[in-house]
Amino acid sequence: MTTLDLQHVIDRNKVGPLQRKVLLLCLGVVVLDGLDLAVVAYIGPPLLADWGLSKAQLGPVITSGLLGMALGSLVAGPIADRIGRRKIILASMVFFGVMCAATALAPNVVWFSILRLLTGFGLGAALPNATTLVSEYAPVRRRGTMMALTYCGHTLGGAIAGFLTSLVVEVASWHWALVAAGVLPLAYAVVVYFALPESPKYLARQAGREAELLGLVNRIVPENFPPGTRFALNEPAVDAKVRVAGLVARRFRLGTAAIWIGFSAAFFIVYLTNSWMPILMTDIGFSLTAAATMGLLLQAGGTLGNLGIGSAMDRFGMHRTVVAAMGCASVMFVLVAVAPPNVLVLGTLMFVMGMFTNTCGTAFPIIGAAFYPTSIRATGTSWATGVARFGAIGGAAIGTVLVAAGLNYHQVFLSLLIPGAVCILAVIVKGRRARTPAGEPVAGRVSARS
Repeated sequence: MTTLDLQHVIDRNKVGPLQRKVLLLCLGVVVLDGLDLAVVAYIGPPLLADWGLSKAQLGPVITSGLLGMALGSLVAGPIADRIGRRKIILASMVFFGVMCAATALAPNVVWFSILRLLTGFGLGAALPNATTLVSEYAPVRRRGTMMALTYCGHTLGGAIAGFLTSLVVEVASWHWALVAAGVLPLAYAVVVYFALPESPKYLARQAGREAELLGLVNRIVPENFPPGTRFALNEPAVDAKVRVAGLVARRFRLGTAAIWIGFSAAFFIVYLTNSWMPILMTDIGFSLTAAATMGLLLQAGGTLGNLGIGSAMDRFGMHRTVVAAMGCASVMFVLVAVAPPNVLVLGTLMFVMGMFTNTCGTAFPIIGAAFYPTSIRATGTSWATGVARFGAIGGAAIGTVLVAAGLNYHQVFLSLLIPGAVCILAVIVKGRRARTPAGEPVAGRVSARS
């Protein structure tokens, strides 16, 4: 009976049709995740007018969804390492679709916030598991690129949310924007159910599923292995009954801390700008359509940046690429802060800024997927995302405080230099002091260029 290293088999072949199919299906999941997250920011102005709310009262509406995402990420990762990525992705899509549509029925801020909390729980479970699944189908030389392409869906979904909301609000009301954002993932879940396969690396960890894994590997690569062939993972064992405990085992501890801190700082920036930028722009006289257009440009810049950051990380190294990107983002914060309130000028700056801020958020799951072995990979990426969501909550909450205090966009964007510096420092520590643990050749090959 022949036993082969599964990752080596994937690495020695080109990216095939099944891997591209998994990438596209997971991209669709992430697009809808980004759409359902961003839609609340764009219905903010009409919601304020309809319910007669102050900007401070809108804070719980925005932060409740982020809190739900944090909880969803923390819970879903360990479960996915036990029952599989595919089941969690499907369950989360159905859950956040139903909850998003139900939010349209909310009679007040309290119920709206509760339903957004539940919607966020599903959103938080979907994103890290979709990207983890893509990473486990990818050859190591293309892992960063494929994961970054998947993350393009988040910014693309945010851009679609801006146009969807402005279109629906013009012909109906903000309620129907939530209904549309809920129905779309429910319809797509049917496609995912029939078309998305389970992770080969997850199957390789499951006793009694060797035949299923063999059939899947023969669909991934063109080598056509004979019956009886077995596949193993050349990775260090994680001696922890509770998978979360493995993240803070001695060989992972410093790297985990650096990833959590850097990721939280990056998400602080992304979600402060995404959540409050439409309202900051309408405050200085721009129409909802103009604010939505600038939001689109911010997300479009993030999408373009995501297309490039994965290949840049594969080519130049994960850590130095993220440091350079956040350094460029910090320059853009200053330029936006000193820019005049002109749609063309601010729109251009938002586009460039989005190229760097959103891509830094994308980079950390790629770093995590290379850092953690399969047995705790979904836990590692999900917990990193979940912890980072508290940074996102901090960004949205601080945005509430800053806007309620009367700060304008000049001052708000200058304040982003602080989390930018924190992110850079954390990545430097991760790159110099906490490289991928010895014993996992796949991750080691990636980090060697870091």
